[in-house]
Amino acid sequence: MKQAIKNTLHKLHLWLGLVSGLVVFVVAITGCIYVFSYDIKEVIYKDRGHVEVPADTSKVSITALVNTASGVFDNKYPFQNIVITDEPDHAISISFLEIDNTAFGYHNYMKFYKTVYLNPYTGKIIYIENTKNEFFNVMLAVHMNLYMGYNDYSHYIIAGATWIFVFMLISGLILWWPKKSQRKQSFWFRWKKTSKWRRKNYDLHRIFGFYMLLIALLLALTGLMWASKSFNSSVKWVANGGKTIPYSKISDPKKTIYQDEPLDVIFQSTLTDFPDFKYILIRRHPKPSIPYIVRAYGHETQNYKRVEMYYDKNTAELLDTFYFKDKNNGEKIQALNYDLHVGSIGGLPTQILMFFASLLIASMPITGILIWYGRHYKKRRTRVK
Repeated sequence: MKQAIKNTLHKLHLWLGLVSGLVVFVVAITGCIYVFSYDIKEVIYKDRGHVEVPADTSKVSITALVNTASGVFDNKYPFQNIVITDEPDHAISISFLEIDNTAFGYHNYMKFYKTVYLNPYTGKIIYIENTKNEFFNVMLAVHMNLYMGYNDYSHYIIAGATWIFVFMLISGLILWWPKKSQRKQSFWFRWKKTSKWRRKNYDLHRIFGFYMLLIALLLALTGLMWASKSFNSSVKWVANGGKTIPYSKISDPKKTIYQDEPLDVIFQSTLTDFPDFKYILIRRHPKPSIPYIVRAYGHETQNYKRVEMYYDKNTAELLDTFYFKDKNNGEKIQALNYDLHVGSIGGLPTQILMFFASLLIASMPITGILIWYGRHYKKRRTRVK
């Protein structure tokens, strides 16, 4: 009975691996590339991201910068994000975006996506980036939806392949589980000069698969928090003790006096409340009814430590402030998800760990296919003989 179950698991592991292998490889290798994307961009895009600090350090208003950037596109597109860092020599970036939720394919889904980099002291444009085709943004689109855009097709393919990958990890552990006599060769490579490539490839698949199992499960499950709405809801439900707790409702504005330049008032208010920020993001939500979302980041890498504020678009009134400590358990897991997935939770050491884990995950379908090919080739060669 035990052997029959193991044989069934072996067949499922093989054929499901062949079916999902390409998707797993693409998602893993693009994730591996994206882990250090921000650090790499700081180096290769230094000419667009940094400025000379003048003797007179007075800065141009946020409203004036937005007007300058928007004028480049004849004011056809509203800004989506404004990013301001605490570094005096850093440019201010303003992104403009238009999407088509009904379109298939990233190129059609992302109708327009450009980022304007401006000198905060002079107000002049440094660089206009076609973010839609920027390398790391394309890698992210491939990683999240296989360049198909956000639609039901990409959703089910990514979620399905990730669930298969979870099954592959669990079934792989069961198939790997060694007998007492095999334990020494199951935890490390014991190759001899006479060891053939099939033996070495088999060990690479089994041993690396064992050591990166827990990290791979973490990557898969945190990925499912985005790819599967039902999984996301279930995790929050469990974390909240079997309760579905809706997000807090945003307060209604009380002030009636409109501000001429609300963005500047909002920015100054945020600076007053959070003088030690690393960077501030001001976001305009696609839905006009939602207020400006302002996020103050107190740490360069850890996303979950941010403070999120909502400001009325017309009066610049602070409506609500949300801290990580005030979130319920489900919301805390959601807030931690990005940092856990990309490895920024522990800074550079965990980023390096996730980088190599993603690289090993990308190798699993390759070594798995080579195991299948080696056995298939051996059987065919035996029949020929």
